[in-house]
Formats: sequence, structure tokens, C-alpha cells
Amino acid sequence: MVQNIDQFINTLFEDFNPKQKKVAFGRFGLKNGKRLTLQEIGDELGITRERVRQIEEQLLSKLRDRVRKDAKELIDIATKRLDSMHGVELDETFISAMKEKLPSTDVKYITEKLRFVFLAAGIPQYAKEDDTMNAYWFSTKESKENFISFVKRMTQFFKGGDRNQILREKSYLSECKGCEHLLKIPKHFGVNVFGDLGLRDWAEIEPKTIRDKAYLVLKKHGQPLHFVSVAKNINEFGLDKKKAHTQTVHNELIKDNRFVLVGRGIYGLKEHGFETGTVREVITTLLKKHGPLTSNEVVTLVNKQRFLKENTILLSLQNRKYFSRIENGKYHTKQA
Repeated sequence: MVQNIDQFINTLFEDFNPKQKKVAFGRFGLKNGKRLTLQEIGDELGITRERVRQIEEQLLSKLRDRVRKDAKELIDIATKRLDSMHGVELDETFISAMKEKLPSTDVKYITEKLRFVFLAAGIPQYAKEDDTMNAYWFSTKESKENFISFVKRMTQFFKGGDRNQILREKSYLSECKGCEHLLKIPKHFGVNVFGDLGLRDWAEIEPKTIRDKAYLVLKKHGQPLHFVSVAKNINEFGLDKKKAHTQTVHNELIKDNRFVLVGRGIYGLKEHGFETGTVREVITTLLKKHGPLTSNEVVTLVNKQRFLKENTILLSLQNRKYFSRIENGKYHTKQA
């Protein structure tokens, strides 16, 4: 086992010249934790970017066999770790797990140094971050191919599945079969502040507008909220870098048909069963759906849709232009 990673790395570079050391320490962040670009190192050394790249490749090639031999125990632990993770793991979590295997973690820039050891060894293999994937490690070519196939399959599952069911019941877990950690690698998957996993273009996962942030708050709360509370929740959960102002939130709620005004300043989600319309329109819908109802039944049903005083509901029910009281004392729509 590598007992002292600083001493191990310094020993590796004993036979290298200053230029090679500068390239290695700069490119892998071994000196100050900051990884420099080919251009930055080239400017500092007065050589081209291509020459810096060549030096980097040459020194890694020279180090490979020695690192594989001297760090064999650490590499074996890393390989065993990946085997237990279906052969693939996100760079961040993999390196973090490997840090715990070292005798001492009280080392500056240990993340960069540990990553360098594995890169120099070439075992396990490393996939750089790109536009579609975060950086990750993989044990074999086959494990990488299986991972890519898994991502394609799960992407189709999320796109074609019932979004509410996926978020509510986490139905994707049965599809993952213990591989859910792999969903942290593709950039089109994301996790919101409540820990829900889904596609990043879903409003519930990565809300971009005030309306979407208000929607996420109400969806997670499960019950109607006053617009002041909606704004407060947006700010408390850190859904917006800027402070969400109550009046701005109110204005956005009014404009979006996903939200239903169910009381004075109180909004619920249409998808939670709240119907749009005035009190009279809600009563009309209920009477058409249930048939004649007593005044108490009307009040009870309306209050499942609205937060209103009983007298407000009864006043609308007395509107003879739209409602009539039939012989058994129940109410029905005038048209009926």
C-alpha cells in the first residue's frame, strides 16, 4: 500500500528534468490543486501546446509500469471497488472512496494526487468529462459498453414513463437493479433540492423560471399555499440565486394555468384536482357531476376545491339565474 502519497509521487519524479516535472505538476494539479491547460503551461515554458501534450504523454508512458508495480495494492483495491459498482463509477465518488483507503488523508490536494496515481497507472481507466457525461472511471471496455447501453435504456424509460409516478414512487429503482449510482454520470439526469431524480429538462428537477420554481414548491408541499409562502419556500430551499419577491411570484401564478386560485391569495395545482373557475362555475360543475345536492353537500364539496367561508358559497348557490331548489330541498343547475 502507498503509505505516503507525497513521498511516493516525489520518488516517481526523481529522474525527470525540471521541464517534465513542471508539466506533470501543472497538468495534474499536484502543486496547488489547480489543473493548468496545455496553453497555460506552454506559455510559462515558452513551448507550444502540442509540445506540452507530447511531454505529458511521454512521462505517463515512462511511469506506467513503475506505478502499476509500486501501487499495486491500491490499484487492486480500486479495481475491486469498481467491480462492486458494476464496473463504472463517477469520478468524484470513486476518488472520495479511494481516499478512505489511504493510511493518511491529511495531505494537501490529495484528490488530485490520488487521481494522478490512477491516471499514471492506466488502471482503472478514465473517461474525461464532456458535453454529455461527467468524468468517470471504468474497469474494462465491456463495462463501459454496458454502461452506455444502460444510460440509453434508462433515458428511454424516463422519457416514456409517467413522470409523476417516477417522482412519487421512484419506479426507476426497479429498472436500475442496483445501478442507480450510474445515473449521476450522464449530464441529462439531475437531482433537485428535495433529492428527486429525473431528467434535467423537467420543471420538477431543474426549474428555470419563477413559475417552475413555484410549481415545484406546491408539488412537493402537496397542499395549496398562499403566494407569500410560495415565495418564502423558493428562497428557503435555494431554488433561485436571487431573492424571489412575493409580488413577482403572485404575478407569475396568475398567468400560468397550472395554478388555481382557491382562496384569497391561495393557490393550488390543477393536477392535484383543483378546478379553475369562479365559485359559481365550481358549483355548476359539481351539480352536473353529482346531480342534485343539499346545501351542506355543496359546501362540503366546494371546500375541497376552494378555501371559502360557508356564507360565500351559499350566496352563490342562491343565484336563481343559475341554480334552482327542487322539491326535496336539494339544488340543481337551472339548465337541468
